[in-house]
Amino acid sequence: MTLALLADLAQILAEVFLEPDADLKEDLAQLLDGCANPTLTEPLSRMVRNSLDAEAQPVEYARLFLHAKDTDTVHLFESVQARGHHLAPEVLGPLKAIYDEADISLQEDLAVPPDHLGLELACLSYLLGQAIEGDPAERSPVVELAQRLVRQHLRPFTALVVEQLPLVQAHPYYRAAAELASALLPAAEKALVEL
Repeated sequence: MTLALLADLAQILAEVFLEPDADLKEDLAQLLDGCANPTLTEPLSRMVRNSLDAEAQPVEYARLFLHAKDTDTVHLFESVQARGHHLAPEVLGPLKAIYDEADISLQEDLAVPPDHLGLELACLSYLLGQAIEGDPAERSPVVELAQRLVRQHLRPFTALVVEQLPLVQAHPYYRAAAELASALLPAAEKALVEL
């Protein structure tokens, strides 16, 4: 599994979880064509098969992640998942350290806290890209940051989201997206070790 494909998958998943009305059908189909890992192709193909139309997708996103009416809201913020409230310093501190070490600065006017699942996946995509493009002699710190992000943040966070989505009768598109994110993490760790 190439790091470039994994970086692209992480970026697409970042968009899935950050942008309720993102039309990613073509991008997902292209990634599916280039993916040979069955652990990733299975949820990716379910996303392609179950993509929502332009009107239904933002409604389902809002129902699941923003304003649930008849079920619990599935929070896309690591602080809420790990500590039960927004902006938990024990989550944000270590995450901000990763962003700082990677020289990633979030837009000041960004309305989304830095521990949003989409932003963490975008950070992983960036780090995987840096591991590919960077000078091999300077690759080790980037690899360590990516491994730390996966191990300390994304793995436990994503596992909780994957567990909660079936409980709120999530549309198969979002269930497959969360499962793809979960499957992406060990694949990324393996590819980083093999660099």
